[in-house]
Amino acid sequence: MSSCHNTNVQLELISLYTKLAEQPGSDFGWSTGKENVRELGYSETWLEKLPEEVWESAAAVGNPFKLGKIGIGETVLDVGCGAGADTCVAALLVGNAGKVIGVDCTPAMIDKARNIARHVALSNIEFHEADITQLPISDNSIDVVISNGVINLTEDKNEVFKELYRVLKSGGRLQFADMVRESQWCSDTALDDGSWADCIQGTLLVDTLLEIISNSGFTNAALIEFTDYRTSESTIGALISAIRP
Repeated sequence: MSSCHNTNVQLELISLYTKLAEQPGSDFGWSTGKENVRELGYSETWLEKLPEEVWESAAAVGNPFKLGKIGIGETVLDVGCGAGADTCVAALLVGNAGKVIGVDCTPAMIDKARNIARHVALSNIEFHEADITQLPISDNSIDVVISNGVINLTEDKNEVFKELYRVLKSGGRLQFADMVRESQWCSDTALDDGSWADCIQGTLLVDTLLEIISNSGFTNAALIEFTDYRTSESTIGALISAIRP
């Protein structure tokens, strides 16, 4: 998971997620890897079918695949795809008749994702290094947008959701996991720029996030459930869905 930003915070984010790509066994202060996604309810079939290297750099905060079935032949966009764990899962679901596009702004993550896709012989995937506020995707071309622990990392969330609205087809689904703030006043003692990278500073209250989604044109924006994932005492993972009318 990673997303681009203004200069100082962007460098902090890219540095951290480069480390996650290259040194996935490091202690990041929050859960990563295969055991984490297992606890979040990922199918054992996926965990067995995809090799360890797919999961080692995954920092999932929830399971977006719980929010709706992804069908054979659909086109899926994974926003802030990181090393491509969710991208690979989506590729299994859409089959050879479908297509999955992963977008991330950390070069090391995109390099790793491309190598993994080649290794697991998933030819229905493509990856782009890009800012998620400026997606290299055509209008009205995507059936489902997924994302996992990324949107909270962006400063301009309005622009993110406008872009997601733009690329989705009419009737397209937005189903994502993200970190949200449980109260207006965080209990964390130091909420500085450095905490952006730890999924703290950029979090919003659920109602605020849903309002932004709705104001971007989506309907049925809803919190489906909280996950048990935490990055601080004040932040928690959430599963959120919406429809592009």
